[in-house]
Amino acid sequence: MIRTSAARLSIVAAVVSLAGCAYYNGIYNARRADRAGERALADLDDTTAAGRFADAAAAAETVLARYPDSRWRSEALYLAGRGLAFTGECGRALSRLDDARRTTLDPRRRDRAQLASAWCLTLQSRHTEALALAGPLERSSDDEVARLALRISARARLGLGDGTGAARTLSRVDPAGGTWLLARDAVGRGLPLRAESLLAAPLRAGDARPELVDLVRDLWRRDTSVAWRITRTALASRAPGEVKTSLRLAAGELLAADGRDADARAVVAPLARGSTRDSASVDRARDMIRRGTLRDATSLDEMESRLRAIDPRGGTESVDLVVLLARTLAASDTGDGAGRFLAAEVVRDSLGALGVARALFTSLPAAAPLAPKGWLAAAALAGDSAPDYVAIARRRWPRSPYVRALDGSEGSDGTAFLGDSALRVTWERAVTTFSDSVAARRAAILIASPPRP
Repeated sequence: MIRTSAARLSIVAAVVSLAGCAYYNGIYNARRADRAGERALADLDDTTAAGRFADAAAAAETVLARYPDSRWRSEALYLAGRGLAFTGECGRALSRLDDARRTTLDPRRRDRAQLASAWCLTLQSRHTEALALAGPLERSSDDEVARLALRISARARLGLGDGTGAARTLSRVDPAGGTWLLARDAVGRGLPLRAESLLAAPLRAGDARPELVDLVRDLWRRDTSVAWRITRTALASRAPGEVKTSLRLAAGELLAADGRDADARAVVAPLARGSTRDSASVDRARDMIRRGTLRDATSLDEMESRLRAIDPRGGTESVDLVVLLARTLAASDTGDGAGRFLAAEVVRDSLGALGVARALFTSLPAAAPLAPKGWLAAAALAGDSAPDYVAIARRRWPRSPYVRALDGSEGSDGTAFLGDSALRVTWERAVTTFSDSVAARRAAILIASPPRP
């Protein structure tokens, strides 16, 4: 009996010990993530900070949920509150932070909780309350507390309409920060020329910050010409390489969306040539150039010709395989249009060759069940001409289930089933042929270039 009781006590002790380890590990992980978030805030990298604080909140909330009465409760409230505040979840954050400030005996922790509350108040446009919390901590002996207090106070003053005071406050912690703060505010208030004027000198001096990319995106929606001028100024400056890379990619996407393919290709060309060691950015730039080059090609032959012009060596294997698959699908067409329809989808989705896809979609035989579906698919690629394509489909195939579905009606015949069945059969047959072709091609390469012993 004594042995049994001892064994039970040992098991209980082990379970208690494991539980203690579990909630301590939760606190440890939350502390580490909170510290990483604080470092990112100090570096003015709010995006990275939000990610780290989200991790801190998740770990601390787990402790609060599983061990609500543990001796770590006060610290868990503090870590959860800060984590939620700096990720913008202010409804829950303010409640947690109030509890933390009320229960903690650590003045350092109380100050940091107070600043997290002030951060949330600025997000809620409660700027006077935020200033009341952050203002007294601007001259804290703790440098990290003072720096963050100045940032929050600057945001609050800006929210209250005191731009000069906001810039003066922020300049105490970040000499050029006041200018960037006012530029962001100008963009938000729809004053693009004001933002351009403010950023001209910092950008020429090479002070291009990661936030510039989001600022340019916002500006693009308001005044494309100003956003493009700011982009070119930054790219011509001594800005950090990683900022230029992100800016080139963002500008390329924005220009392409506006139909300015030549400008888009020019802005990302240095990346495509390998001006960065970031292979993902190089691949994105090359894909952007390829899509811009192929966008208005109108046939598979023209598409291949343009691809060879971009890279006479034949491009990447993945692109070559996409072209081979499209060729195989188009050649497998037996008159029902399924092969050409599938080839159109492949070049549209994998290469961005919208003109080729549109030509293939509209080349299906008029008697084929898939013909109206092809014209409706082409309409999605036709821009301002889309209504004309839809009108043709309605006029030529008024009883087609694809056209009726467009109008919200159900089809009354079996042509949709026949068309979709043909797509499935053609795909399976073509993929077999494609796989055999790829295997033969690779075998020929191995024979021509045998591996060295």
